[in-house]
Amino acid sequence: MPDFVNSIYQFFNHPFFIIFGGVASLLVLTGFLLNFVFWLLGLWPLLWRLGYGRWSRKIAIVAKADVYADLKKVLVKSGVFREGNVFHISSTSLSEVKESDMLLVHYQSFNEPQNKTILANKRSSSGMIFYFPEYAPQQGIKISDAMLKRINDEENTTVVNFRGRLLNDIITTLITTSYEK
Repeated sequence: MPDFVNSIYQFFNHPFFIIFGGVASLLVLTGFLLNFVFWLLGLWPLLWRLGYGRWSRKIAIVAKADVYADLKKVLVKSGVFREGNVFHISSTSLSEVKESDMLLVHYQSFNEPQNKTILANKRSSSGMIFYFPEYAPQQGIKISDAMLKRINDEENTTVVNFRGRLLNDIITTLITTSYEK
């Protein structure tokens, strides 16, 4: 070995550099380990809830038959939800709302007393989305203030008037309600 290379080798072979290299290696390994633990504790539960909600949770669409078919098509066509996980609750079987843990209610399929019954039958741990696509307050087409207050007072409940927002709120509701207590 030439003297120049040997002198560089001897310089970096000093005990200071050996200790510094060992400490730096430990810090880097600790950083990687902490990043993995933080990911595992922070992101993994959300991914688990989303996967569980998407794969196994049933979405009950509470609406008239023609509206149900349209909303089911929207959900299945999005590619996020499986066709077997979407089912219908009609006006003749509103008592099934009690057994459902994810509800999509087409607000205009029912009158206000029926919508109050649907809301009253919802379990507190269930997610509920009221879909109100024809919102036009200047034409008098809106949800009454008293009903909006009742919806707002209920846990895991929201009102949506756009289809794109509808899919987003369903996914968010699945994440927030897909866990065992």
